[in-house]
This record gives sequence, structure tokens and C-alpha cells, in this order.
Amino acid sequence: MKLTLLLALLLCALQVSNTRDEALEDLANAERAFAATSVKKGFHQAFVEHLTEDGLVFAPAPTNGKKLHAEAPESKALLTWYPAYADISSSLDWGYTTGPYAFKAAPEDTAVAGAGFYLSVWKKQPDGQWKVAIDMGNSFAPNLLKEEVYRPALAVENKPAIGTTEALLVQDVEPVQPYFEETLIYRHGQYPVKYKDIIIEPATNVRYTNLGHDLSPAADMAYTYGSYSQSTSKGAEKGYYLKVWKMLEGEWRLVAHNLVPERM
Repeated sequence: MKLTLLLALLLCALQVSNTRDEALEDLANAERAFAATSVKKGFHQAFVEHLTEDGLVFAPAPTNGKKLHAEAPESKALLTWYPAYADISSSLDWGYTTGPYAFKAAPEDTAVAGAGFYLSVWKKQPDGQWKVAIDMGNSFAPNLLKEEVYRPALAVENKPAIGTTEALLVQDVEPVQPYFEETLIYRHGQYPVKYKDIIIEPATNVRYTNLGHDLSPAADMAYTYGSYSQSTSKGAEKGYYLKVWKMLEGEWRLVAHNLVPERM
């Protein structure tokens, strides 16, 4: 009897794991399809097809991305990218992807004119398709670009706690952000780095003004976005941010922190 029960529990756990892995791969494939559309039809059309109706991009302020790209003049530029990392909520219908991008003024160009890392949050739609809800890119010099190997997030062994909106919004504007070892930190002009690998602690004089947020249906992942300001050695800096959060050890922790200045 005990052996039968143990085998049943193991089988159930395996089925849950397989379901999560399949959903996560489906999310990564949606990102790859988005990138493929950019190559085939141009990046403006790619955003039109793969954003939700109210999906946001930063230009530099948050704005409706579908409308922005639908009204943009035709461009011969080539924008390419691919996922280097992805994670998904336990609801399996909400997640995020991130990875490097490269920009060429024309497809036949050999030189890369611009490069950076994107951060996108995805939601599964009623028809089963994944669509981008919010997207922010951060740029750095093309010579910093390097090949990345796709590494999906590992499943959390224990069932994640349920987070609250109130706690999320309080932490979102705190000067000291709740980083952990694996937090990805994006800053203009720099290749993204994990918190455990940074040399200098991130500034604590950043002031955040929240403009919006959303939680996954399972309330174990979330994003926040808004504007920020800080004093630097070069003077005052203002810009916009996108943060992705995850419930870890019973509290909201930052998994991705992206700051993009208004003027670059």
C-alpha cells in the first residue's frame, strides 16, 4: 500500500513537471516565432502581430506598442533576437523571456549598428496564443554582444506562496530593492549581470514612481513599471523602469531589474 502510494505521488509530480516544462518551452517558442516574424516581415509588423491589444513598449515612456508600430513608417532595418532565459508562473499562462538583440540598418549590412538585451513579459490569450504584455530593451555597444545559450528556469520544488498587490507595490518603490543571487540587473551601456556577479552594489538613491503593475493568475509572479530619478556623478538622471518579480521563500523578490534613461 505504501509503495503504491509513493509511486502514485512520484507519477503525479512527474506529470506536473512535464506539464510545466512543456508550457515553458511553448513560451520560448513563442519568443522565437516573434523573432522569426521580425526577420520575415520586419520588426514593426512583428510587434503588431505579437503584442496584446494593450501591450506596452517604452519609447522612451510606456506607450501602446501595437499602435506605435502600426503607425510607424516602413523600415528596411533588421532587428534580430532570441531567448537566453525564460521562466513561467505556476499558472502556466504568464511568464517572461530575456535575451540579446542586434540591430542592422539594412539586412545586407555586415556591421551591427546597435545591440542590447530585451525583457518581455508574456500572457497566454483565451485562444491559447502567447502575446507580449510589456517589453523593454536596454542597449549597449555592439562589441559587447556575445552568444548566449538558452537556459530555462528550473522548477521551484515547493509550491510558491501567493503574493499580494499591496506588498508588491510597497517593495516596488523602496530605495533598497529585494535582490537575490540570481537577479538579472540591466543598466544602459552595460551587459546584463546577475546580482551575485556585480562588483559595485546598485545605487540606493533611485526614486521610483510606479505607473502600473500586473500579477500572474497564481499571484506568484508579477511585473511593475514606472519612472525613476537618481543623482549621479554626471548630474540628475531620469528614465523608466521595468521590474519582474517572483515569490521566493514567501516574499516578493526581484528576478529582473531594468532601468533605461530618458536621454542616452
